[in-house]
Amino acid sequence: MSTTALLGLNGCVLVAMAAGAAYFHRVRMPRPPVGRYELPDVAVMYVVVVAAPLLYLVLPRTAVATVFGLVLCAALQFTLAPLTGAGRAWAIAAAAVAATAVTALLGHPLAVMVLTDVLLVTAVAGVATMWAQSGMRSAHAAWFAGALACYDLVATGLTSVMDRFAAQVMGLPFAPLLAVTRGEPPVALGLGDLLLLVLFPLTAVKAFGRAAGVLAAAVGLAVSGAVSVLFAQGVLTGAFPLLTALGPLIVLQHLVWTRVRGGERTTAEWRAGRPRPTPPAASAEPDPVILRALRPTAPADLVEGEADGVWLAVADGRVVGAGASPGRARRDARIRGCDTVPVIRRA
Repeated sequence: MSTTALLGLNGCVLVAMAAGAAYFHRVRMPRPPVGRYELPDVAVMYVVVVAAPLLYLVLPRTAVATVFGLVLCAALQFTLAPLTGAGRAWAIAAAAVAATAVTALLGHPLAVMVLTDVLLVTAVAGVATMWAQSGMRSAHAAWFAGALACYDLVATGLTSVMDRFAAQVMGLPFAPLLAVTRGEPPVALGLGDLLLLVLFPLTAVKAFGRAAGVLAAAVGLAVSGAVSVLFAQGVLTGAFPLLTALGPLIVLQHLVWTRVRGGERTTAEWRAGRPRPTPPAASAEPDPVILRALRPTAPADLVEGEADGVWLAVADGRVVGAGASPGRARRDARIRGCDTVPVIRRA
């Protein structure tokens, strides 16, 4: 493969990461009205990613291009809407998709490839930001990366599914490939690879802070660059399952940062700019308030002001927190490291 083309591909990856980071820090997506991400949601996303290439293999190329065009148009609209307004976003998205389609009909493959790359980078920045800001945690991204690593090993490394899929969509407008050349093999990156390269640094920033996000982006670029070096040296000659190498590193980063930080920040804590509270070190002596609250004596033994309002948080048969109100008791239990939902009782 051409070294210049491989450098260009990694440059495009860097641009996509920078665009995603800039959009993530500048734009605040509206919060979803109900619900939050859970593992079943990640499973649904995984099934869609796995099933899509199999479906597109049996569709005519025109139908595949039409589906991709409609999906890209919708993704561009909600990406641009916070910046330009919903109406203008629809107009810009429709015009961009139409220009790409017309360019394809006029027979300008290079222009089609460039326009498609620009649309993909823009859409990925919006989709990754929407997922990260609407409640996707680092744990969800790690599960998703681990599952995709196994799928990529099978679909790309052990079977010809992704080879046939790339041959089916290469050269089409709106193809889900960040392509630099259309040679044999092409210098291109799959949409799933690009999405995860952009997504995990954003979820890491939200969950653990700027250092985690910078490290995640650096690891992604390092993996992409190392694979490119292997192609340039002729060690690799065919399709390579990038996520099989990147996925375990994403899982490892999540585990390390979770241990270092003591857990993830919630979306609300990230929006407020607050670090995750660190549980205080366990004291050798029990909390005096809890001891006084547990005494089977008259309320007069309590400190003045506590007799009317000491609430206890109880979990697994033991007191894990106390406070002057039910909410403060729950908060005290959470600060002390209680991971379950305690029962609140008046002392």
